[in-house]
Amino acid sequence: MNQSGKKATGILNPLAFLEREFNYREVSAWKDFVRIDQSFIRLAFVLHFLVYFLLLIPEIRDSPRGGIYFGFILSLNILSLVLSFQRKYLPAVIHGTNVTITFLIMMVLNESFYSFDDLHSLQLYNNYFLLVGFLVLFQMFRLKVKGCLLTAFYSIVLHLGFTYFKLKDGPIPGFPLVLLVPDAVYLIMSLIGITIVVIVRRLVHISSELDSDYRFLQHELQIARKVQETLFPEDISIKGFKYEIYRSTPNEIGGDFYDFIQLREGNTGVFLTDIAGHGIASALVASFIKIMVATMPYRLKLHPVRLLEYLDETLLRQFKSHHASAVYIFFDFISKEIHFANGGHPYLMHSQNGNEFREIETTGSILGFGIKRPIAELVSLPILSGERLFLYTDGLIENRNPQGKQLGSEGLLEILNRNSRISDLKQFKDAIQMELFAFFGDAEFEDDTLFLIIEME
Repeated sequence: MNQSGKKATGILNPLAFLEREFNYREVSAWKDFVRIDQSFIRLAFVLHFLVYFLLLIPEIRDSPRGGIYFGFILSLNILSLVLSFQRKYLPAVIHGTNVTITFLIMMVLNESFYSFDDLHSLQLYNNYFLLVGFLVLFQMFRLKVKGCLLTAFYSIVLHLGFTYFKLKDGPIPGFPLVLLVPDAVYLIMSLIGITIVVIVRRLVHISSELDSDYRFLQHELQIARKVQETLFPEDISIKGFKYEIYRSTPNEIGGDFYDFIQLREGNTGVFLTDIAGHGIASALVASFIKIMVATMPYRLKLHPVRLLEYLDETLLRQFKSHHASAVYIFFDFISKEIHFANGGHPYLMHSQNGNEFREIETTGSILGFGIKRPIAELVSLPILSGERLFLYTDGLIENRNPQGKQLGSEGLLEILNRNSRISDLKQFKDAIQMELFAFFGDAEFEDDTLFLIIEME
C-alpha cells in the first residue's frame, strides 16, 4: 500500500506535483523570493502551452516562419524550466525569457498580419498585441513590483517598434493614436499587478506578525499548561479507594478541574468543577478555585453544602461574569459514609458490586450567582466495598459525533452498564474510552472534558 501511495503522489500525478510545488502554507515560504521565482518559472512553463492556441487563427497558422517561432518559444521555456532547479540568476532567466518570448510573439503577429489596406485592418492587427498584456499581469506572481514595471516597459518598447516599422512604408499617413491602446493596456495591467503585489506583500507581513504572535502565545500557553498541570493532584495512592481519571481540553489549558483533599483521621474529600466556557479565562478561574479550596477553613471541607456555598459567595463577589458547576464528596471512613453535594453539576453515577449504574438525582444551583440557600442538598450513602462512583463534566455528553448526535447521559449510562462487570478498574476505564472513541469517531471534543471513576476498597 505504501508503494502505490508513493506512485500516486509522484511526478506522474500533475495535481500532486502542483500541490507539492506550490505549497505555501507556511508564512516563511512567502518571504523566500528565490523559491517563488522557481515556482514562477515552473508555472510559466505549464501555462505557456496556452500560447499555442494562437495557431487556431488562420493567418498565424499559415505564417511561413510561425512554426520556427513557436519552436523557439518551447525551447526557451524548457531551458528556463531546467535552470529553475538552481538558485542563481533566476531574475535574469525570467526577464531574458520573457523579453525574448514577447519579441517572438510580436514577430509572429507582425508576419501573420503584415499586409493591410486601411486603418480598420491595421487596428485588427494591432488588437492582437493586447494578448501580451497577460504576460505583464502574470509577473505579479513573483510578488515583485519591479517585475510588473519592467515587463510593461519592454512590452511597450517592442510594440511601438513593431508599429513604427509597420507604418513606416505603409499606406496610412501619420501615427493614429488608437494604435497606442495596447500600450495603455500594458500600463493598466502593470498597475493592477503592482496593486495586487503590494496588497499580498502587506498581507504576508501582517500574517508574519500574527504568526510570530501566535507562536509566542503557543509557547506561553505551553508554559501555562505545565503550571496548571502542577495544580492537579499527582498520581497518588489514597487509602480507602482507587481511582482512574481521563481529561481532555481543546486548548492548552482548560477550566475542568479536580482535586483530592487529604483530611484528618484518614478521611478524604474529592472536588470536581467545570468552569463555564473554556480556555485561558476558565483556566485562571479554575486555578483561583483550587487556591480557595486549599485555603478555606478546615471545617468547611467536612461539609459539602457549606463548601459549595463558600465558593458560590466568593465567585459572586470576585467574578461576577464567571460561574461554575461543582460537586464535592466527603469520604468519612470513620463513620463509613459518603456525603456529597452537587452544585448544578451533571448527576453523579453510582454502581454497587458490579450492578448497573444509576444516576443519583440531586438538586443544586450553579455557583457564582447566589441563587439560593442552601445551594444544594446533602446526600449520604453508606460506604460499600466494590461500589463505584462516576463523575464527569458536561463536555463528555454534550459533544457531537460526525453525525451531529450528542452522547447524552442516557448514552453514557448505556456505555457504563455494558462494561459494569469488568472487575479491574483500569480495564473498565479503557473499555469506556474505547466505546467513547467509537461513538465520537474523528470528532474532537469541543469543550473541556473530564471524568473520574472511584472504586471503594
